[in-house]
Amino acid sequence: MLTDDEFRAKLRDVLARSGFSMRALSAALGRDPGYVAALLDPSRPSRARPTPADLLRASDATGIPFVELLESLWGVESTRLADELGRLGLGGMSDTRLKRLSEDERAEVSDFVAFLVSRQMKARRRPRLTSATPR
Repeated sequence: MLTDDEFRAKLRDVLARSGFSMRALSAALGRDPGYVAALLDPSRPSRARPTPADLLRASDATGIPFVELLESLWGVESTRLADELGRLGLGGMSDTRLKRLSEDERAEVSDFVAFLVSRQMKARRRPRLTSATPR
């Protein structure tokens, strides 16, 4: 979790990168016009930080990738997200050998990975036979 000072510094970076005014970024987040200004002012009472839904809206409005906003403002490392998506079979293909394949070949590899993941999921759901289980 980011400290308040770290959060304000990261939010200032996002604001500068977006090219938006504080009011425009507040609107992009789906919040009231003074939201970003209040978050950046340490003398004002603490406000709730942007939610993931807020960050999705801001990503769509600013063009800053959602994953980068999560990393900047929530401290969720993009590498962790990529690793977890990869374990679920949902991530991109980061292996450089795969990049040399044609689009059709990559689709075939992706289909095979999906098949293996599906087979694993089914195996996990199957009840295991034990010595107490009648056969």
